Amino acid sequence: MTSRAASPRRAARWVATLLVAAAALAAAPALAAPASGAAAEIRLSTPWMRPAAAGSDARAYLDIASDRPVTLVGASSPMARSVEIRVVKETDGVDPGKAVKSLAVVPGTPTRLAYKGNHLLLRGLKKAADNATPVPVVLTFRDAQGRRSTAEANLQVRGIVAPGG
Repeated sequence: MTSRAASPRRAARWVATLLVAAAALAAAPALAAPASGAAAEIRLSTPWMRPAAAGSDARAYLDIASDRPVTLVGASSPMARSVEIRVVKETDGVDPGKAVKSLAVVPGTPTRLAYKGNHLLLRGLKKAADNATPVPVVLTFRDAQGRRSTAEANLQVRGIVAPGG
């Protein structure tokens, strides 16, 4: 009789273990990622650029932070004909960078678009960007689910203007 009484008890434990495991697996996606309906929180900081003449190209710099993985897939500005995302391999100040279609933004670590490094290139400025003139930019991002979102910043124009230009 003892062996028969133990068998239902083992079966009950086994079923209970399976139920706990199934519940844990069902909850795993919710624990691994935030709610799928919420958009990533993207923060832009320290946006700036040097002064530039109308018709010229100008590099723009800023830091991008996000609470989730996103990809920078585009940028625009009403003050430029177009805006390119540029990736620089050699940070020697000579490498002009290569235009790319996207740039990954990893959560927890700011993605820096910085002087002598990766940057935005504003092509064909429609008017001069003088010191203290805000230059608006809109960055477009795509998340892992393919949803697009935008973040806006005003580039602070600062620096020395070269003589004659």
